[in-house]
Amino acid sequence: MKTLLIPVDANTTDFALIDFAAAWATQYKYERVVLLQSLYENVFSTMAMSADYVAVNPDNISDWREDVMWKLNDLAQALQKKLGESVDVKMAWSEEPLLRAIAWAVREDAPQLILLQNKNSDDPISALLIAIARTSPVRLLVVPAGMAYQPVTKALIPVDFKAFKTLDKMQTFQQSPLWVPEELIVLNVDPQQHYLQPSPEFNTAVNTVKTYLERYNYRIEYSSDNDIISAIVDYADHHQVSLIVALPGKHSFLYSLTHKSISEGIYKAARLPVMILK
Repeated sequence: MKTLLIPVDANTTDFALIDFAAAWATQYKYERVVLLQSLYENVFSTMAMSADYVAVNPDNISDWREDVMWKLNDLAQALQKKLGESVDVKMAWSEEPLLRAIAWAVREDAPQLILLQNKNSDDPISALLIAIARTSPVRLLVVPAGMAYQPVTKALIPVDFKAFKTLDKMQTFQQSPLWVPEELIVLNVDPQQHYLQPSPEFNTAVNTVKTYLERYNYRIEYSSDNDIISAIVDYADHHQVSLIVALPGKHSFLYSLTHKSISEGIYKAARLPVMILK
């Protein structure tokens, strides 16, 4: 069953994500959508923040959990209404911390994609984006808060043609994809401009990528901008790109191509949805 997993925090996740999820699930024919809530409470959540760290009344904790579950139900009901009865909307919750809860849900429901909302804030989902991106065995779609769905007509894949060992991840595009863009752009940001006088190894890498993408309408472009992350985001802004695709591993632009943190990469790219392949 084609499944979309959406980790949420019922207190902070807004209905814009529900609208996006409904449109994405409809467009790409998902059969099930799972809304996942972590009910984990750490040792400090049961203490009032005072000088004496007074224990919180158990009734207050119970009330909080009940409130969260009602809000989770509201999200599920809103999503089910948009999707109709042909798609199964499932509520799932776990007593484990969010990362463990996601790992459990991946084993339980075998999703093809995890959808996350990025608010660039300290809400529970955004605060763990980096850890989720690094540990998830399933590809992720990170959506900026408040973004409305738009069809993926043009997708941008930043690559490093010097990182030969990571290019095999593009074989994903030879397999049956979860989405097919009308146009695929491979962007090599190379301040040293190796593409002007390419080595045999460089040409081999380019030809390998062409082999992986031969079934798509694609083109390869180059940039010599010194700031790799900014170059990628600026290109996307000026060429009507609707999705950025990040290859996994340390050579992904999200994984410190410019010795910057993955969080900065995600936050700077947050004007567009970012698909992180696995």
